[in-house]
Amino acid sequence: MRMTTRTRFRIGAAAAIATLACVTQVRAEGGLTIEERVQRLERRAEMPPPATAPAPDVSGLQSRLDALEAAIKKPPFGLTIGGMIVGSYLYDLNDPQEGNKGTVGNRVFDKDHNTFSLDLFQLQISRAPGENGVGFVTKLNFGKVAERMASDWDGDGTIGNVAEEQNSIELEEAYITYNPPGLPDLQIKGGKFVTLLGAEVIESPLNPNISRSLAFGFAIPFTHTGLLTSYAFSPQFKATLGVVNGWDNVIDSNDGKSVTGSFAFTPVDQFSIALNGIYGAEQPNHGDSKRGVADVVATIKPVDNLTLLLNYDYGNETDLGPARDTTAEWSAFSGIVSYDLPDALVMPIGFALRGEYFDDSKSSRFGGTFGEDQNTWEVAGTFKLVLAEGLMARTEYRYDKAKNPVFLRNVGGVQKDQQTVAAELSYVF
Repeated sequence: MRMTTRTRFRIGAAAAIATLACVTQVRAEGGLTIEERVQRLERRAEMPPPATAPAPDVSGLQSRLDALEAAIKKPPFGLTIGGMIVGSYLYDLNDPQEGNKGTVGNRVFDKDHNTFSLDLFQLQISRAPGENGVGFVTKLNFGKVAERMASDWDGDGTIGNVAEEQNSIELEEAYITYNPPGLPDLQIKGGKFVTLLGAEVIESPLNPNISRSLAFGFAIPFTHTGLLTSYAFSPQFKATLGVVNGWDNVIDSNDGKSVTGSFAFTPVDQFSIALNGIYGAEQPNHGDSKRGVADVVATIKPVDNLTLLLNYDYGNETDLGPARDTTAEWSAFSGIVSYDLPDALVMPIGFALRGEYFDDSKSSRFGGTFGEDQNTWEVAGTFKLVLAEGLMARTEYRYDKAKNPVFLRNVGGVQKDQQTVAAELSYVF
């Protein structure tokens, strides 16, 4: 019996529809079954597949799929990769006009008036000490923060006169760590690293406030290059001692070295205190001049989500001035109160308030007329909103007041006070 063309078409269409229906039930995204996707991932990750089962176990396949995807995303060699992106806007109510956008006085990083700024893109690659006890940390910064925390790379005692010091790229840290076998509490660190001193850090999102304190900007260094040895005598007490080139220099600018150290004590989770210091020659080609700083940082957490951060610095430097016969002193005290409200709104919020006083006896730290007694106080209030994991928006109001006029005015000249408002968006990954 011959089939007509129409009959053959109907039978073929019916077969195609039946076949498509059967395949659709077992096909996953991309035209592959879950089993085929897992096998492909296992081949990609160079992992042997488990013994085949007579029937696919969907829940087991999903577990295998999740484990494989996590393994593929994990960086090789035990590396940890992270970083952050930080952008901000700053407005000085004095509306200073000098320079491109005007300069905000007595600040180290947030200095540009009435402009959006790419403050920081940081890329961090590190590895914790492995079985051989060796690890490392690197942090590479791009943006305005990188430009303004630049180190002396050629040892001439100045910053900004060679290519490495003029661009907006700076290697914040690059050091090797070594824990000798059998001595896990002893660590040796060599390379370039951030200072032991201070209550705040270079990266703004890791601080309670957007702006840094006067103490962080003018009383202490940012980074060192040298060697550190630390030993944890117990979970509560750790001591660190090292020798470095000096303040913010990769190549030393004189024939002397500086000694730095720290004693950190944490008797309970709610309280910790660190005594830090540095002493040595810091003037270019003048090893007889000595600079020393004693730094105390106390952290108090009386209740959940409430933190009180106290910081005191005292500094002293000899053989300054044209005749190298002047000794300058400076001191600073700051207090920061921060409180987080993780469940107050749909999104977590928080507040931070900082107050501070800085005394610069000879204007050796703020600049200006050398020998003139200068002091400044400031107060800053910050509000934060956590938009998503790692994503944070903050706003800040800050008021600065100086004994002698240093802050630029809109109509020219300088005045004694300054008000700024700032907004910041950051993502830490």
